[in-house]
Amino acid sequence: MIKTLINRVFPFTFFLLVVLSCGGKQKAEKPICEPDTLEPPEGSLIMFRGNQCHTFCGSGKVPRSIKLIWKFETGFIYEGKKEKRGVDPKTIWRGIAWSGQPAFWGDTMVIGSCDSYLYCLNKHTGELIWKYKCGHSIKSSPTLYKRRVYFGARDNFLHCVSLRDGKLIWKTKIGNDMDSSPCIVNDTIYVGGEDHYIYCFDADSGKVIWKTKVAGSIESSVAVVDTFVYAGSSRGYLYCLSRLNGAIVWKFRTGSDTDVSPVIIGDTLYIGCEAGKFFCMDRHKGEVIWQYKAKGRVISTPAILGGRVYFGSGDRRIYCLSADSGKVIWKFRTDGGIWSSPCVTDSMIVIGSRSGKLYGITTEAELVWSFPTGALINATPAILDGRIYCGSHDGYIYCLGEDTTEVTDQKSKDIME
Repeated sequence: MIKTLINRVFPFTFFLLVVLSCGGKQKAEKPICEPDTLEPPEGSLIMFRGNQCHTFCGSGKVPRSIKLIWKFETGFIYEGKKEKRGVDPKTIWRGIAWSGQPAFWGDTMVIGSCDSYLYCLNKHTGELIWKYKCGHSIKSSPTLYKRRVYFGARDNFLHCVSLRDGKLIWKTKIGNDMDSSPCIVNDTIYVGGEDHYIYCFDADSGKVIWKTKVAGSIESSVAVVDTFVYAGSSRGYLYCLSRLNGAIVWKFRTGSDTDVSPVIIGDTLYIGCEAGKFFCMDRHKGEVIWQYKAKGRVISTPAILGGRVYFGSGDRRIYCLSADSGKVIWKFRTDGGIWSSPCVTDSMIVIGSRSGKLYGITTEAELVWSFPTGALINATPAILDGRIYCGSHDGYIYCLGEDTTEVTDQKSKDIME
């Protein structure tokens, strides 16, 4: 099994060295991410934040005058008595949870819901193509790879289903919940579990290649760059592991629960934690380059673009810092705490708030529009081809834009079957 992983990891390392030697000094804003081995259609978004470095912030135009194009209604479930997690059995799970970013393969959109279903929709109309039911709510953002869909769920399984029809291909049980979104590189899955392990799975079979026990649960989505794996933990650590065998290369004490997914730009790593601290680090040494303290907790995964860092905080603010120094450029106050991760493109920022509003502001902190939903937004939006896709805890998935398409209200049928 280790020999197999060597064959997967080291061809990329050689490729990386060739690219760097030919390209000279790497610019700070160009991530060193290898392409998927099976190219999806142009305009696809195949995993949380687009790639294994978490650097994709959106593409295309952002509407300046917002309009609802379509919305799709999901269902709900109760916590239930069998869960034994210290949650009231009558608690209702509804809508799209943190971090909940949809994935796209061409015209197809895939997203998980708290109602225990994975939905596949037509991204243009919101019409249901298929749905797949698992054992409890889905908080993980799905990953699309070789026409398969990979995601974790609160039923303690990592699932793999067909993108064509939603039929189960395999599922592998771990020791607890899985909020972390799978990162797949060269037929290998890297993902965290709330059972205090970081995992490496074979993408074809779901078999464990290696797993490494760490301090605390892993809700952070794993970043993978050359021969290293990076993830934050609930006990306040940022880990760097060997991609080959899961050995801990270094760990850094952040000071509190670190659910933010690491963002890698060249040799630099950006991450925040619930103590409100935000770090810019040397990813090779695990050393701090600069740090900033927000007034609220940081759960929002940052967007790095144009020499700036954008992220939200529990203090209701969106922060814009210099990527080089951490100096504050501006702060924008919303009317709710922010768990959602920002999308940044076309000189616009789109981000959700726990007030239930989706905000559109310029990269110079000017409010352009806000769109109200019926409950808090913890999910991360996606911007593709002039449209914005985002889920809310009101049970709806929204598609917004300047399109003149007639509004449709698609409903999920037989949710409680």
